[in-house]
Amino acid sequence: MILRDPVHGLIAFKSPVESVVVRLLDCREVQRLRRIRALGLASLAYPGGEHSRFAHAVGSAHVMRRYLDRVAALAEDVPAHDRIDDEHAMIALAAALLHDLGHGPYSHTFEAVIPGMPRHELWTSRILLDPDSEVHQTLASIDPTMPNKVDRLIHGESEIRHLARAVSGTFDVDRCDYLLRDSYMTGVRYGTLDLDWLLASLRLYVPEGQSAAYLAVDGDKGLTAVESFFLARLYMYRQVYLHKAVRSAEVVLRSLVRRLCELGPQPGTPSAIAKLLRGDPLSTGEYLDMDDRTLETALHAYCGSSDPVLADLASRLRHRKLFKSLRLRPEADSKEVKARLDAVLEKAGVRPAYLGIVDRVDLDAYTDDAALVVISSSGRRERLIDASPVLRGLSRERFVQHRVIFPPEIRAEVRVALADFR
Repeated sequence: MILRDPVHGLIAFKSPVESVVVRLLDCREVQRLRRIRALGLASLAYPGGEHSRFAHAVGSAHVMRRYLDRVAALAEDVPAHDRIDDEHAMIALAAALLHDLGHGPYSHTFEAVIPGMPRHELWTSRILLDPDSEVHQTLASIDPTMPNKVDRLIHGESEIRHLARAVSGTFDVDRCDYLLRDSYMTGVRYGTLDLDWLLASLRLYVPEGQSAAYLAVDGDKGLTAVESFFLARLYMYRQVYLHKAVRSAEVVLRSLVRRLCELGPQPGTPSAIAKLLRGDPLSTGEYLDMDDRTLETALHAYCGSSDPVLADLASRLRHRKLFKSLRLRPEADSKEVKARLDAVLEKAGVRPAYLGIVDRVDLDAYTDDAALVVISSSGRRERLIDASPVLRGLSRERFVQHRVIFPPEIRAEVRVALADFR
């Protein structure tokens, strides 16, 4: 199989080992990912950000294939038990393709706004281990133990340590694809990283007194690629994932869900979402019936609701009439800000009060990964934070986004009330 991809160019899965990807692509649970946006509501800020979880899944499998090629070239540097045979390669490719199988409508946004919603990783496991799912049946037809092995690897568990880190670690295949893909599709060039050079600079080594091989980076030529990876990740959070319009849209959706919880499921509510709102458990099949289109159909129905609050919130999402936001100083007291905002809402007669919120995100610019080291040409090993002045500087910084988000009709009043917090 050969596919064209805007990020990676030609993607090919041709060998007998890679045939597992081709077989899994036809499964209905994988095809469902075509109907789930990778960036959720981010297309309201970046019109090009409409790409699907399916495209990301294929890209992740491609990056895994390239990783397997790289570590195959390093096989002589590690003991035999840490070399990747055909079985482990097949499991790795399947894990890379299926790692996001459990995402709901609008991806991360959905699990953030539904009260008590299990994380998508748990749903991924449920789908993989459900004997009735096509992905389970496909994997089990190759080896009855494969669904469990793929599930373990997705959660970072494998007897081959460096392979587990490639699926769930600092430079895992998921991050390498989504940074490149999200950057390209949104037009935000800050997220670009040098994947070719990063892969070429990877090394494997066995620490003294241990038997497992660890990932390392060639300090003479790979450090710049590593630094650019972390900078790209930070910039994408600042520019895309935490964009004010994206956060505003999420607040509108969260308010809509809260209103539904108060009112009870309304006409047009899909049965699976109605069960979630009531706190009832969902079967795997019921969960898989939900995608972006299911939710958008419900939003269309809510626009005609007899409840004015629900109708207004649904209309705002459908027609991009979002709430406004106001940036606050990082040190502003969130409790005092909320008290003043509530007072403005009450005076203006805006109900319910949860339509205005204080939104604060604290993000470490860099968190040291002690398991990943830099190896110089002389064989000297250092932690990344010791080898890189750039990462050492980032480790002392925190990115703080502090905003208040509210209905636009009280914008002037909010600016006055919070003037000393801006």
